[in-house]
Amino acid sequence: MLSAILGVLSLTSCATVRVSGDAELAPSTAICRQVTEKRYFYLLFGLVPLGNTSTDEIIPKGKKVRVEVKYTVIDFLIGLLGNGCIPTTLMSKTAEVYICEER
Repeated sequence: MLSAILGVLSLTSCATVRVSGDAELAPSTAICRQVTEKRYFYLLFGLVPLGNTSTDEIIPKGKKVRVEVKYTVIDFLIGLLGNGCIPTTLMSKTAEVYICEER
């Protein structure tokens, strides 16, 4: 029973990425291309951020952008391998930034 609870907890998180920057949000009809991504790391299932969790430095200034924060396969593997070797409750999330143009 304990292993089932720990398994469910390893798939949940409280991690927050603060999306901010000097840009304008693009409408949903815009055509976008990815320009950058950044991985954010956390301990205790997302309760303790390791470093700055803002997107200020990765969002291009004065552009129309779209930002997606995801839990990717690589993030899953980081958590699986990191917590499998040393039970640290390490996790990560990835923010992807896209520059967009109107149709």
